[in-house]
Amino acid sequence: MISGWLFDAYALNGSMIFWIKKDNSSTTIRVEDKSWNHKIYVASEKSLLKSIIENNEILSMVKEYHFISKYELITDTKKSQVLELELKDPTYSLKLAKKIEKMGRFGQSRLYNVDILPEQSYFYEHDVFPLMKCKVHVSNSTLNWVDNEDDVWSTEYELPLFNNIHLKVYPKTKEGRIPRFTDVIALVSIQKGDTSKDIIYIQGSEIDILYQLVKEVEKINPDFILTEYGDSFTFPYLTHRSEINQVDLILDREGIPLCRPKKDGTSYFSYGRMYFKPSATKLLGRIHIDTDNSFVLNESGLQGLYELARICRLPLHSASRASIGKCMSSLQFYNAMRNNILIPWKPTLAEHPKSLGDLLIADRGGLIFEPIMGAHEKVAELDFVSLYPTIMFKKNISAETIICNCCSHSKLRVPELLNYHICEKRRGIVPLSLEILLKKRAYYKDKRNSTSDPELKKIYDARQTALKWVLVTSFGYLGFNNAKFGRIDAHIAVCAFDRQILLQTLRIAESQGFKILHAIVDSIWVQKKNLVNNDYKSLKTEIENKTGFPISFEGIYKWIVFVPSKSNTILPVSNRYFGVFEDGTVKMRGIEARRHDTAEFISNVQQGILNIMSEANSIKEVRDLMPKVRKFFQMHLELLRYKKVPINDLVLTKRISKDVDEYKNRNTVELDALLQLKHAGKSLKSGQILKYVLTDYYRKNSRKRSVPVELINSKTVYDAKRYSELLVETCNSVTEPFGLKLTNEL
Repeated sequence: MISGWLFDAYALNGSMIFWIKKDNSSTTIRVEDKSWNHKIYVASEKSLLKSIIENNEILSMVKEYHFISKYELITDTKKSQVLELELKDPTYSLKLAKKIEKMGRFGQSRLYNVDILPEQSYFYEHDVFPLMKCKVHVSNSTLNWVDNEDDVWSTEYELPLFNNIHLKVYPKTKEGRIPRFTDVIALVSIQKGDTSKDIIYIQGSEIDILYQLVKEVEKINPDFILTEYGDSFTFPYLTHRSEINQVDLILDREGIPLCRPKKDGTSYFSYGRMYFKPSATKLLGRIHIDTDNSFVLNESGLQGLYELARICRLPLHSASRASIGKCMSSLQFYNAMRNNILIPWKPTLAEHPKSLGDLLIADRGGLIFEPIMGAHEKVAELDFVSLYPTIMFKKNISAETIICNCCSHSKLRVPELLNYHICEKRRGIVPLSLEILLKKRAYYKDKRNSTSDPELKKIYDARQTALKWVLVTSFGYLGFNNAKFGRIDAHIAVCAFDRQILLQTLRIAESQGFKILHAIVDSIWVQKKNLVNNDYKSLKTEIENKTGFPISFEGIYKWIVFVPSKSNTILPVSNRYFGVFEDGTVKMRGIEARRHDTAEFISNVQQGILNIMSEANSIKEVRDLMPKVRKFFQMHLELLRYKKVPINDLVLTKRISKDVDEYKNRNTVELDALLQLKHAGKSLKSGQILKYVLTDYYRKNSRKRSVPVELINSKTVYDAKRYSELLVETCNSVTEPFGLKLTNEL
C-alpha cells in the first residue's frame, strides 16, 4: 500500500504511469497500471460496425471490443448501442479514429472520446484527480485506489512540500543580437525555491555544462522546473545543443532524453484576436511550467493552478498551459462520463431553427444603459456576483435543456422568447459543472475576507481567482462553435435572462429615487440626492429579493468620470471610466494605464496623475489640484524630452494578427520591427507578441523607425518627440474632463 499525493500521470508504452509524492519528503514513487485501457467509441450502421471489427489493421490496435449502451448525444433521453474499442496503446486514439472515419461515406461513422487525454479518461473513470491525497494498492501491475483521504469538494486540503527550481540558460551572444540555436551555451543557472540566495551557476565548456546540468537536476530531484520561455526557446535550444554535442539530455524521472517538438507551435483565433501557443516540453514525472506560457500561473500563482487541476481533473502539466475554456471543458467531460454521455470528437449539435422575429429578439445580447458622460460625485456601484454562471446554474441552462425533447409543456420559459422552454426533468451538464465552481469560489472569497492570517489570505485569493476565470469563460463557451457541449440557443437564453434581471434592477433603483448613470450587463452605477446611509443597503436587499440573484455593493465613488470615445467625442463608451472610492482606491477600466500595450513609463505617469487626483473629495477639489497635476506631468515630460527615461520603460507591445509576409500595408512601425527580427533570424508567428521601441517615427521611408527589444543595444536612441506626443495624449484622457488640456511644450 502506497500513500501520498497523486502528483503526475501520463501514458507510456501502453500503460498508465503515476507518480505518488510521499508525505512531506523528497521521495516520489512511480507506479504503473497495465490493466487499464483507453477507450474510444463508434456509432454507425450495423454493417459498418461489423466491417470495423473485421478489419485487421484496426484490430492490430485494439485489445478488446464490446457493444455497450451509452447516451450518444447530450440531448438523447434513451441510450443507444455503440461500439467500444479498448486500445492496446492510448496513443493510438487519433490514428485509429482517422482510419475508421475513412471507412464509410462522409458522416456515416460518429466517433466519441477520441481527443480526450488518456490520463483525463483515467481520472474520470476512477474518480481520482491531481494532488489528491490517496492510498493505492499495487497488485500484478493493477492499481486499486482505496481509502482515498481527499475529496474534490474539499476546501481545506493539505498539500505536500514541493521541491521547485527555476532554470535559466544564457547563450553566448553579442550585445543587441538575438540568441540562435547555433550559439553555444555560456551559462546555466539553477535557482532553488523562490529566493535568489541559493543559485547554482554552471559554466565551462558546452559539453561540461550539459553533463553538469543533468547531474544537478538528478541531485536536486525537483518536482517542478520553472522556466521563462521554456517551451518556445530554452528547452528547444538545450535540446539542439545536446544533439550537437551528442549528450543525452535527461531531465525527467523516466530517464528519457529530451527531444525537440515536431512543430514550433500553433496560431489560433479567439475572441477577435490571434494567439500563439508554442509546443509544450513535457518532463515525465516532473512538472515543467513555462511562466510565459501559463495564463493560470500568471493570474493566480501555483495555488490557483493546484485548485484548477484538482477541480477540472487535468494533469498539472496540461493545466498550467490550458486555456480557461479547456479547463471548463474537462470539468464538463467528467460530469458527462459519470452520466454515461459520450464526448463527441467533432461537435455536430445544430442551432434550433428560428423565425425572423425570434432571431431579432434572440440576437440582442446583454443590456447596456449607455453612461452619462462627464464627471459625477457620490456615485455607487453595485455588481451582480458571477451573474451569467449563476443564471446558468439556477435556471438549468445547458445545450440539452433548452428546447428539450422531453417536456415541451415546461413552465420554465426564457424571457421574451416564448418558444424557448427549459427542461424540468434533468439537470444539464453545464449547471452540474458550475455548481462546484460557484460554491467553492464563494467559500474562498468569504475565507479571504475573514481571515487575519496573511498567508492564508493569499492562498484563498489565489484559489478564488483561478475559479473566477473559469466562471467568466463558461458563458462564452456556451456559444462557442467548437465546444463539445455548446449551443448558441443556450447562450441566447442566458442573455435573455440577463436583460430581464438588469431591467428589473434598474426599475427597482428608480423606484427608490436613484438616478441611473450607467448600467452594463451585470453592473449598475447610481446616484441619489439627500442620501440616507441605509439607502444602499435597502436597494441591495430589494434587488436580491426580487431578482433572486446576489449583488454586491462595491462602494461609493467620491467622484467618477465616464469618458467619451476617442474617435467621436459625442459618443459614450460603456467600458471606459475611472474614479476614486471613498477609501481612496482608484478604479479604472479601458484607459491607457489598464492596457497591456501602453509603455510602462507612460502608464506610470497616468497612474501618478490619478493618484494625485485621488486626494480630492469632490470635482471642485480635483480641479483645484490641476496645477499640481501639470507640474507632475511637466517633470516627466522633461525627463522624456531630455532622454533620461530608461529605454526599457518605453517598450510598446502589439499582438500581431498575421505572419510577417502576409502584411499588405508595408508602411508601419510594427512591420519595420518585424522585418528587422526576421533579418536577424527570428520570425514571429501570428498571435505572438511583438515588443518594440520607437526610434525615428516620422521618417516614413526608413526601415528603422522602430527597433524590436531583442535588438536594442547601447547605441539605440528613442524618438523623444513621438513619445512626448503619446504621453500628452494619454494624460489628457484623465485631465481634460476636469478642464486641463496638456501640451508637449515645457
